[in-house]
Amino acid sequence: MPSVDSGGVQIVYDVMNKTGPGVPVCFIAGLNGMRQACMQQANPFSRERPVVVHDHRGTGASGKPRGAYSVQSMAKDVVAIMDDAGINKAHMVGTSTGGAITQVLCIDYPDRVQSAAICCSWMKCDHFFRRQFEMRKRILLSMGTEALILLTSTTLNDPKWFTEHYPELLEREKGLLERAGPPEIDAERIDGILAFDESKRLGQIRSPVIVIGAKNDAVCPPYYSEQLAAAIPGAKLSLYEDGGHFFYLAYAERFNAEIREFMTLHE
Repeated sequence: MPSVDSGGVQIVYDVMNKTGPGVPVCFIAGLNGMRQACMQQANPFSRERPVVVHDHRGTGASGKPRGAYSVQSMAKDVVAIMDDAGINKAHMVGTSTGGAITQVLCIDYPDRVQSAAICCSWMKCDHFFRRQFEMRKRILLSMGTEALILLTSTTLNDPKWFTEHYPELLEREKGLLERAGPPEIDAERIDGILAFDESKRLGQIRSPVIVIGAKNDAVCPPYYSEQLAAAIPGAKLSLYEDGGHFFYLAYAERFNAEIREFMTLHE
C-alpha cells in the first residue's frame, strides 16, 4: 500500500479502481481515522470510479509522532495524497472529523474540490462538544482505549441499531481495539478537534456542498448541521430521522444513493 510524506509524517493510503472512469472520490473517516471505517462507502463506489481512502496521521498504518495533530494538518495530508496519486480534483465525503477536514479543504484548497459532503460534523467547539470530548480524553488516559470504545459505542450508534445488531457491534469494537493506536496519540488527536473552528471562514466556500446529519445524533446533534448549512453559501441540508452519529452506516444504501446523486449533479 502506498504512502506519502506529509509534513514529515508518513500517510498510508489506497486508491481503489485507480484507472476507473469519472472524478475520484475521497472518503475521509472520523476520529478513529482508519480507512476501514469507510468501506461501506468505498467498496460500492469503487465499482464506479476511483476511490481514495487513507489512515489519518496518528492512526492505523500511518505515522504516529507526538505533537503533530490539527485538522489543518490532516487536510494537508489529503492534498499530499492527491498529489502523490496524480489526482487533480476529487469529490470529498467526510464524516465527523472527516467533515471538519472537508471544510478546510473547501476553504484552503478549493481548486482540489469537485464537490463536498460534510456529514455529522461541526463548525466550532461549543460547551456540549467540549464537555463530551474532554471526558473522552479523561477516560482514555485514565481507563484506557477499551473503556473508551465501550462507552462511546452507546453514543455513536443509534440505540435501536445497537440492540438489533449487537453481534456486529461487538465485532466492530474488537477490530477497533486491535487497530487502536497509543492512548497519548489519540488524546492529542482529541486536542486537535477541540481546537477546530472554521465558523468565520465558512462563507468563503464556493464548492457545491451537501450537509447531512441525523436528528438523534448524540455526538454532533442536528443543530450543528443546521449551523453549517446556514453558514455555507448555497449548501443543501439533509437530516435523517434517526440512525445516530453513524447514520451513514445504519442507512448505508440510502446514504450512498444520496451522495451519488449529489456528485452526479456536480460533474
